[in-house]
Amino acid sequence: TAMAQACKATGGAGLSHSRGYENAVNAKISGELNDVESTFPENIKDRALSVFKAAVSEKYSIIQAIEKVEKEALGEIDTVFKGQRFKGFIKFDFDSWVVTISVNKFGNGSAQFSAGVGQKKLVCPDPFMGRLSDPNMNRSLT
Repeated sequence: TAMAQACKATGGAGLSHSRGYENAVNAKISGELNDVESTFPENIKDRALSVFKAAVSEKYSIIQAIEKVEKEALGEIDTVFKGQRFKGFIKFDFDSWVVTISVNKFGNGSAQFSAGVGQKKLVCPDPFMGRLSDPNMNRSLT
């Protein structure tokens, strides 16, 4: 079970920093963006996506990229949904990471953000796979 904890890390409003979470949010994202899923209005979604992609290309850490999106794209939610209840999220699915930023806005308050960061299972080494996939395994040492 130790491996599972190292692979998936989430932080919310309480931000109880576990080592896995610290490592995850300080990592840099590499690889292609495969998919974006969102319940935000189209213009906010597009803005969040462009800000996040820019942050990734500028080699921001995951936490810096999330903060940039919250500040530059999702701040509008307070204005757009002023006095209204709004819950939404945007999920960026990269080759090796999945980053979700959620917004929970109450009618009488400002929007609260939380973020989840998960490392794709492919990246987590299976202790047995190393040997099986080693191309030299079946070679005799002659």
